[in-house]
Amino acid sequence: MKMRSAILILTLALAGCSIGRVDAPPTLFDLGLDARPVPALPARDPIALTFQSAPGLTDTGMIWRVGDSAAPRSYATYRWAASPADLVRQRITDRLSRQGAVLSDRVTLQTPQLQVSLAQFEQVFSEDGQSSQGRVLLQAVLLDGRNVVDQKRILVAAPAPTQDAEGGVAALRQATDEASDQLAQWLAATLRPPAAAASRGK
Repeated sequence: MKMRSAILILTLALAGCSIGRVDAPPTLFDLGLDARPVPALPARDPIALTFQSAPGLTDTGMIWRVGDSAAPRSYATYRWAASPADLVRQRITDRLSRQGAVLSDRVTLQTPQLQVSLAQFEQVFSEDGQSSQGRVLLQAVLLDGRNVVDQKRILVAAPAPTQDAEGGVAALRQATDEASDQLAQWLAATLRPPAAAASRGK
């Protein structure tokens, strides 16, 4: 009963009421500039990145839910400037490129391929509506040729500074950057050293 009441209150507060007036165009958000420092990691050879996402993350709606509710909702007057799938893929590409080239296709079969799936990208409120988190869930598989080298599940939850759409955006930006950095650190620990460096060490 308490969760139902919280969902009702949040729905009225976050969705907004448009009865009797003309709706204004929705406010658009993206993940902002990629200004967060990246981890100090060694250089690596190029990788090919393939990216996919859950079906609900190919739209521009800003998803929120209460606790572990199975009923996700979207803000009525706020949207992403592009789909979460596109925003997260671009941010991952930008941050991983600090250690080495990120390609859209394999140059050869020997080029390592990183397959990333975005499974969750949403603002999750506590049952009382007094706090929320931006949650990002990535599932990654690293391939060498046709062989699976390793796989990694990355779940990051960042606290929202305010309990509204703007707070959700800030939390999801932080969670996306942290998830990207965890992905970079996993690659650094999993991939072989760059070929040039390895040959110099012989």
